[in-house]
Amino acid sequence: MVTADRYPTLTVKSSAPRQDGVSLSVPHVVTAVGPGLVVKGHVTAVEHLIVEGEIEGTIVAPDHGVAISGSARVRGEVCARTITVLGRVDGSLTASALIELRATAVVTGRLAAPHLSMEEGARFQGRVDPAKADATLAVARHRLAPITATDPADT
Repeated sequence: MVTADRYPTLTVKSSAPRQDGVSLSVPHVVTAVGPGLVVKGHVTAVEHLIVEGEIEGTIVAPDHGVAISGSARVRGEVCARTITVLGRVDGSLTASALIELRATAVVTGRLAAPHLSMEEGARFQGRVDPAKADATLAVARHRLAPITATDPADT
């Protein structure tokens, strides 16, 4: 049995310099899908996401990063600000900033991002289409709007 205790929500603080030179401490929340989990369906994240298990469906985190670990497998579509792949992906990856394929990545499908980084050893079969990243992420943000508008934390 997999428990949430092994993968608590993490808060990571980073210093973000302001225009006036003063550093702010900005919290970044990170959530993990553990190695024993298999998710079938739609995953929407309003925080950074680490995938260590399997996801078959869609991952949408338009303003955050998604990392797919070396042991992970994703079948479907991923839309995020940044996407880092160490594991296996069969589907479409769309990022508004960067897609990184690390040396252990095996990706089959479509990549759409203004910037692409591919380490030696990474395997990719498919097509790269940087022009579609903005349109795809705009649709993802539009679909995400009703979910974040009804967030109980906002009330």
